[in-house]
Amino acid sequence: MKDITLSNLFKSVQPSPMLQMFEAASKYTGLISLGIGEPDAHTHPSIVEAAAEAAKAGFTHYPPVNGFQDLRSAISDYWRDNYGLESSPEDVIIGAGATQAIYMILQALINPGDEVIVPDPCFTPYMQAIDYVYGVPVPVPLKEADAFNMTAELLESCITPKTKIVMLNSPGNPTGAVIGMEEALKICDVIKKHDLILISDEIYEAFIYEGEHICFATLPDMKERTFTVAGFSKTYAMCGWRIGYAIGPKKVIDTMKIINIGTTMCMNSVSQKAAFYALKNCETQVKEMVEIYKDRVDYAHKRINQIKGLSCVKPRGAFYLFVNIEKTGMTSMALGMKLLEEAKVITIPGISFGPNSDNYIRISCTIPNEQMAEAFDRIEAVLGK
Repeated sequence: MKDITLSNLFKSVQPSPMLQMFEAASKYTGLISLGIGEPDAHTHPSIVEAAAEAAKAGFTHYPPVNGFQDLRSAISDYWRDNYGLESSPEDVIIGAGATQAIYMILQALINPGDEVIVPDPCFTPYMQAIDYVYGVPVPVPLKEADAFNMTAELLESCITPKTKIVMLNSPGNPTGAVIGMEEALKICDVIKKHDLILISDEIYEAFIYEGEHICFATLPDMKERTFTVAGFSKTYAMCGWRIGYAIGPKKVIDTMKIINIGTTMCMNSVSQKAAFYALKNCETQVKEMVEIYKDRVDYAHKRINQIKGLSCVKPRGAFYLFVNIEKTGMTSMALGMKLLEEAKVITIPGISFGPNSDNYIRISCTIPNEQMAEAFDRIEAVLGK
């Protein structure tokens, strides 16, 4: 048998710096992780019980390709009641997490060579997904002085005749940035002026500490060109259940149903029933969790700015801090490895989130303050006060 040859798309693919960091961390013991981007809370027992009851009731067969009708209706109701987004269940498709929902949108819309504007820094899989559908990611370097928010001016400066899609994430990963209404309206004016499509990743919509969440699809003349993406991983501590969704123009959602048949066929039946229960019954638990993360973010922000060589702006949402490390004189990977080896603390190199973010590391506030205190004490011992 001749040697197996990888496809041209993947023959030169390398692990991301984030994956490299986690692989390096697997060789150590006694670590404190400020790296993982998921809630430390377990899924609420009532959600688990609802899933078990659904399985016992026979929801173990193939569900509809686009997801159960009751879940899609509940999602539609949630976005109408909370943010004023009018949609029908037929405008909603369930995915294996928000990441897969984004990938299906890109598959449905991108032709080879089409450009997709992404914020830099951004959630790492954005650029991977664009590459995988033969699009061209165009990172927009965001400014710390703007609290890492996309601005209309920055966006317009990156638009070319090949631009087709703009991707936004507010509240944002890895920065915790939250776009305000004034700038959101200006951004939408640019998108409409150039007749572009918006993928708005709003997975952290519940985690707002300052200001309010803006659903871009509800802004003037944006609904028919906007895909609202969200899910259950963060808000309901259901990362492992793999349930996300997209709301958007039915024509594209119908195409995504066809794409889904050739990839996952359909989403996990029991997870969908768990998600339906969560959406209908767990608002109190969500509010309690958000208050916990607000306190953690406040604490981490204060401590980071007391450590030599580190600084950060205060996030307005999500549960991350994007920490400026420029004064250390080190690259983000070098500092990340130093903190891993000498402080036994896991952080994520900023270069994981975009080519212009090497002067930063990401810290996740996904452990209790007591553990974060120990982690910051260790970092302080390595870097000094």
